[in-house]
Amino acid sequence: MYTLIARISPSKAACSAASNYNKDYLTFYYIDLSAEVDDVDRGILKLLQDNARVSSAEMAKRLHVAESTVRYRFRRLLENKTVTRITALIDPRKIGLNVTAVVLVKVDPLFLNEAIEGLAFIEEVHHVFQTTGEYDVVAVAHVKDMDRLNGLKQRIKMIRGVRDVTMWIATRLVKIETRFNVF
Repeated sequence: MYTLIARISPSKAACSAASNYNKDYLTFYYIDLSAEVDDVDRGILKLLQDNARVSSAEMAKRLHVAESTVRYRFRRLLENKTVTRITALIDPRKIGLNVTAVVLVKVDPLFLNEAIEGLAFIEEVHHVFQTTGEYDVVAVAHVKDMDRLNGLKQRIKMIRGVRDVTMWIATRLVKIETRFNVF
């Protein structure tokens, strides 16, 4: 099953990732509140997080503003990259990606950016975080099976600057929340 969502940039530290999990699909939203947004913008963002298919007319009704205001504000949120795209997100298990792994990577500091870019370029890797602590990079990957996970680990080890790769396999999805408190 597919669901249309608003994807909003996760680039600022003031944001936290979140998602709305349902056994049929996952919906992700990313919000960057560093851009100047007022109460109307926040209302639009909240409504989009609740249902990205909500019409401009319905948003205008709920926010007590003109529909043209909602359309203008939404276009502005797209243009200033607060909303980076609208997309369908799919439950990876429904398309055969049955193994989810947390990938912990130690990197030679001289090659940190190159290693991060190399990791981010891998199709099976869906989230990449530069971190503090024992590991320099943490990523989340989705693959079809354990053989593909093994192959992924070998490809990551071949990235210039990667010193060590540890993988933790997720045994159960407990919570993924993509909504942010925009107020």
